[in-house]
Amino acid sequence: MSKEARKLPKDAYGGIRGEDYKPFIRNDEKAPESTVYSIILGILFAVVFAAANTYLGLKVGLTISAGIPGAILATGVFKSIFRRNNILESNYVASLAAVGESIAGGIIFVLPALILIGFNLPLWTVVVVTVIGGIMGVYFIVPVRKHLIVQEHGKLVYPEAMAQAEVLVNANQGGKGFGAVLKGVIVGLGYKIISGGLALWNETATYVIKPFQNAMIGTDTLASLVGVGFIIGTKTSSLMFAGSIVAWLGLIPLIKFFGASVGIPIFPSTMLISEMPATDIWSNYIKYIGAGAVAAGGFISLARSLPTIFKSFKEAMGGFGKGEKTLDRTNQDPSIVWVLFLQYSSLSSLQ
Repeated sequence: MSKEARKLPKDAYGGIRGEDYKPFIRNDEKAPESTVYSIILGILFAVVFAAANTYLGLKVGLTISAGIPGAILATGVFKSIFRRNNILESNYVASLAAVGESIAGGIIFVLPALILIGFNLPLWTVVVVTVIGGIMGVYFIVPVRKHLIVQEHGKLVYPEAMAQAEVLVNANQGGKGFGAVLKGVIVGLGYKIISGGLALWNETATYVIKPFQNAMIGTDTLASLVGVGFIIGTKTSSLMFAGSIVAWLGLIPLIKFFGASVGIPIFPSTMLISEMPATDIWSNYIKYIGAGAVAAGGFISLARSLPTIFKSFKEAMGGFGKGEKTLDRTNQDPSIVWVLFLQYSSLSSLQ
């Protein structure tokens, strides 16, 4: 690799066919990728980011990027501890870290719904389902990879992945993003110690809005939420804030107003609405409205993606059993026979 600093080419964002795109590291360039270093560090980051995203997801209802901080941390660890500066190893670690984010998404968006409808899920069941679901997810993407990544080059932007690529290239060429991450960790830890450990101020505060019946508004000054807000940006944060306003200053007072005259409990609550404070109305009704909105968004996204998924599977099945082999580093997939066998085995183990 040339010592002169390089940038990610503009073609990475589109303007060229995926088949013609030349990656930052050429396909014929030999460099270590799946090494002992990258595998162990990647698994460690995947566990850490899965735990962090599961906590945040259950707390605020969304996950944050793991690939981007994973890329920064991987490059920093490789440079400072192992004295290695290989972008492919760092990319491998960042990709494994992103798997932790995906697994957390599966946990927080699926398993709580099963618990809400009455399923008893022991810890061991959660672990087994999560592991098998992760394996199925990895092999499920194989038939659609070429279509979604290569043929849709420039059409599907993948903003998180592109940000991860920019971070890796910048760090590989001498950037200092690792220091910024360490500063963020130190500041966040200090804030948590002062606010939570020393309890110099309350991390949560609730205010009653008297002009509205049973309306409340509150704040959470948790360091983790400040970090989430910084990462997801103003637009997404504003949408979440707007949803909270609608729920606490709109839906809860309306439910209280119209439900107060009902003389019997309304499912799923066993209490009369007239006896409920705002927090109980949220627990018994609002959180189900939120869960329904999340489910509706998932079904809408799935419906929009079905044509692409069907086309990808059709193309993959068209090459069934051909066993095409290539030395192209960026175009190697397992045989569709193995994919179907492992999917079948995973489904069988769940029964």
